[in-house]
Amino acid sequence: MASTPFALPELDAYRSYLIVLARGQISRSLQARLDASDIVQDTLLEAYRKRDQFEGGEDPRQLAGWLRQLLSCNLIDALRTQQREQRDVRREQALQQELDESALGLDQLLAADESSPSQKLEKRFREVRVANAIEALPVHQRDAIVMRYFQKLSLEDIATQLQKTRPAAAGLLKRGLATLRERLSEEDP
Repeated sequence: MASTPFALPELDAYRSYLIVLARGQISRSLQARLDASDIVQDTLLEAYRKRDQFEGGEDPRQLAGWLRQLLSCNLIDALRTQQREQRDVRREQALQQELDESALGLDQLLAADESSPSQKLEKRFREVRVANAIEALPVHQRDAIVMRYFQKLSLEDIATQLQKTRPAAAGLLKRGLATLRERLSEEDP
């Protein structure tokens, strides 16, 4: 049997990364009927089944990009099923672009605290680390960060979605970002 480019445990390392990206694309109104974890599970299983089609070698960024493409297709299918809308090619293309931008946003989320070029060049795959840290946040802090940085909602819209006051929503964002910075600084070598 030919060797595979990656094993199932290697794919599982991308689970939180994909969940954060998926949550950023699922509106709050659909979250009760559509679970990002289920879509990500389907994506990881599909990736494992199609592992022989992956041509990115051992580059983790190539693997992350390939997984984002699979996630995009699975999200489109799930959203189409839930919303019962006709196929909208523009929405499908926009979703892929939004996932790619969200992935970039993961790395830029904490960039303001980095002071030297050496700190910017990490040995480990930063987007996955940030996604894991976001996934570990308390639910309301995580949701506020996803809404602000991935769904690009205003503070007012976040407060409305979370049924909080504007200052409470701002506090959730502030505490969530502080916790993220703390957790990620603890992981730095």
